This record gives sequence, C-alpha cells and structure tokens, in this order.
Amino acid sequence: MNHMEIANVSSRRHRVGLVLFIAFVAVISTQASTAAPLALAISPARGAVTSANPVFIASVVPGDLPLEIQVAKSPAVTKIGFQKYVALCITTRAGSGRVRCSLSGPLRAGAYYWTLVYQRNTRCQIVGGRRYCFPEPQLTTPRRFTVRN
Repeated sequence: MNHMEIANVSSRRHRVGLVLFIAFVAVISTQASTAAPLALAISPARGAVTSANPVFIASVVPGDLPLEIQVAKSPAVTKIGFQKYVALCITTRAGSGRVRCSLSGPLRAGAYYWTLVYQRNTRCQIVGGRRYCFPEPQLTTPRRFTVRN
C-alpha cells in the first residue's frame, strides 16, 4: 500500500465513524423527544405567598389518573408521596387537562411544600404476545409556598 491508499482508507474510516455517530445522536434525540409529558404543579407557584386556604391546581396528561394533592413541611418524598404530610385533598377535574382541590381546613402560617400524586400506566409486560400496562404512582416536583395569615 502506498501513502495515497493509506490516506484514502483512513479518510473512509473517519467518515464511517462520523456517520455512525450522527445516526446514534439522531436516535437518542428522537427517543428523548417522544417521551411522555409529565403532570405539572401549577398553583400555588414555587415561592408563592398564599392565604391559609390555598387552592391547588395541577395539569395532567390524558391517561394519567390524578389521586390527591399532599402538603408537607419538608420536601422529602417516597415513591407514593411525602414522607410526612400535614394535609391532603382529593382532586376534581377543573377543565381540560387540569385538576384542583382545596384542603378541608386552614393551614397555619409558615413554609410548606405540595405535590400532586397520580398514577401512570408505566409498568408494562408482554404476555402471550399482548402488551399489558399497570399503574405506578408518580409525583410532580414538590413546590414550596408560604402561608401568611
């Protein structure tokens, strides 16, 4: 092999590697863009100051089952909600893609966190060639808010 043939082989290998890298990036970005949207805590917004009786509003996506809104003094969570909550309320539909609820009693002045607990069919199995999906608990990111009486 002369120097010219070696350069051509090296150049082809570089191009093949570049094409494979671009294909890999395209596959990853396609998968990331098709990920299911998540439910979102809307109100009270992060850092908001509310009365002792805040109204909680969250957005949900079709197929999700909203269960409850939990309120806690600490943002520490488990798979099914706050480690220790001080109040909760059961959500009701509030228009297209939204749920809301109010607590049964007032909160004392201070800092709190809230999260929407909902279920999404994310635990899937294939049985006999058919795909079956079962619900798993999900949480929105805890939002901090302050109650001033």
